[in-house]
Amino acid sequence: MRTHIKIVGLVNLLYSALGMLVAAGVLFSGIFGSLATFNPVVVIVGTVTGLLAALVIGGFSLFGLIAGFALLNHRQWARYVLLVVSVFRLFRWPFGTLFGAYSIWVLMHEETRQLFALND
Repeated sequence: MRTHIKIVGLVNLLYSALGMLVAAGVLFSGIFGSLATFNPVVVIVGTVTGLLAALVIGGFSLFGLIAGFALLNHRQWARYVLLVVSVFRLFRWPFGTLFGAYSIWVLMHEETRQLFALND
């Protein structure tokens, strides 16, 4: 099960880093896409919408990055944070669903619970 925990930690780091790039892309496309219209209402709505979407995507990705590093160091709290992040990733078809389900399976396994309980 230790190998599965390392896989979950590493893939979570990569997936979260990609999520941070997506958040930056959403932010910049929301801002510059709305600026291209030269309409003040669209500029405000597009900028605010892009900012909110980027904050949500970036927030989950940041939690995933921090928890991924902590999971590789066998921190108990990282297991709980990654369970929450993995539940939300189930809605990101297809790779988020696959990785979220795999992460939940690994993190809820009894052997994983025992490994993290030893490190407290």
